[in-house]
Amino acid sequence: MKKVPALLFLLLAYTITGAQCPDGLAANGLELVTNGDFEAGNTSFTSDYEYCNTSDCLVPEGTYTVAPDPTFYHPAFVGSDHTSGSGNFMIVNGSTTGSENIWCQTIGIEPNSYYIVSFWVSSLVAQNNATIQLQLNGFNFYEPFYAPLNTNEWVQYNKTIQSGLLENPEVCLLNLNQNANGNDFGIDDISIKKCECDLGINAGTDQSMCLGDSVQLDGSGSVAYFWSPSTGLSCFICEDPKASPPATTQYYVSVNGPSGCSAIDSVLVTVYQPFDMVKMTDTTVCLGESVQLDASGAENYLWSPIEFLSNPNVSDPIATPEHSTVYYVSAEDIHGCAQRDSVEVNVFPVTPNVGISPSDTTVCPGKDVQLVAVNGDQFSWSPSTYLSCTDCDKPFVQDPLESVTYVVVAVDSNGCAAGSDTATVVVSDQCIFLVIPSAFSPNNDGRNDLFHALSQGVTDFDLKVFNRWGEMIFSSADVNAGWDGTWNGKAQPVGVYIYTLQAALNDGTLIDKKGNVTLIR
Repeated sequence: MKKVPALLFLLLAYTITGAQCPDGLAANGLELVTNGDFEAGNTSFTSDYEYCNTSDCLVPEGTYTVAPDPTFYHPAFVGSDHTSGSGNFMIVNGSTTGSENIWCQTIGIEPNSYYIVSFWVSSLVAQNNATIQLQLNGFNFYEPFYAPLNTNEWVQYNKTIQSGLLENPEVCLLNLNQNANGNDFGIDDISIKKCECDLGINAGTDQSMCLGDSVQLDGSGSVAYFWSPSTGLSCFICEDPKASPPATTQYYVSVNGPSGCSAIDSVLVTVYQPFDMVKMTDTTVCLGESVQLDASGAENYLWSPIEFLSNPNVSDPIATPEHSTVYYVSAEDIHGCAQRDSVEVNVFPVTPNVGISPSDTTVCPGKDVQLVAVNGDQFSWSPSTYLSCTDCDKPFVQDPLESVTYVVVAVDSNGCAAGSDTATVVVSDQCIFLVIPSAFSPNNDGRNDLFHALSQGVTDFDLKVFNRWGEMIFSSADVNAGWDGTWNGKAQPVGVYIYTLQAALNDGTLIDKKGNVTLIR
């Protein structure tokens, strides 16, 4: 144990018997020890002992760990955390080398001030209990403190010190017991608090607010107040100013006591900044159509007006307005801070339904007819059979050989549906006609497998087909007969073939024609 010269002791510090502050002062200061309950683990302090963290690692002397279960680290240790009974504490196997620091931490102690120093000690083995010495900057304070003889028993060391000229000293706990048998102990809840003026000043509970709102501060315990900073305060020398700071602010209220001491307390006003609410851009729909509104970034939503909305209390309701409408969304985040925004849904008016002219018409086979769609901007015709185009307003029905009912679906200039209409082109069976196709595909799929004439009212008929070398490879006087794409039993190659046709119709018309037909497979 180091001996302090009397003069130096008077300059540095002196002790007061008993753990209490002098009259007019109370240990209301902030806790100066960091991680004094060891719940943050092996951090914020130093030690001359060797740290370990594995099973049975505390069997050697001069070792320590920070944990809740001492038995895991030494099978003979018995004990538990003081703070809660299940948390961390410092578990120590005492060193056989005297005056080694168990725990040290530099503490923000001010000169000429009083402090309450306390910690708790328990024995992990009921033999040779530890002898704990408090030191500040290497000098002993008070007599040594003995751990209890029994296990599972915590005893508090609780003393008052006057700092004298000490400033930010290193505070250490040492074990003076050098016995290897027993001398195993736990330390927990190390605390150092300043004795401050006991003026009972209270700045009130911490508060929170949304930006732009205000809260009422409520000081108590005195008759004269001084608040700082003054930013956002309605007054700074009153008891209960209103605070509307632009950002989170710690307000301090201070008072001076009759003996010249002062007290200060603080209140934190948390300011929640506006949240980033994202909403959809304005949009346009056709009458009768729906659109999904969308907003995000908040916790709760309320849309208005509620007419034509699927649910006004969700972030993304379905809107089916009957006329152009501005929808407003009021949103709140998890703190109750609100924002308001709007979305305009423009509704296009109704346009006249599409129509087809002529609605129905009769033609002879192979005779073209034009269909005309009115009241629309874009068109889609179906089926495409015989049509010159399927996306125009005036398609031709070209060389029809059978009756077809056509459907046109239209969209107006706003992209809205303009309805649909139908027209039937009837191919009359009373007409006199003779039509020769321009191509066929003899692949046995049941469609266009033969090259043959389509006719009605034919009295004489002579059809011949030639290959590119001029060889006649098919001929027929039967208007209903057709070429199957073979010659002498062999399939002919893909290509263009020449045909000649002589025919007479029963209206006296004579046909003498030469043309090409394409064979496709």
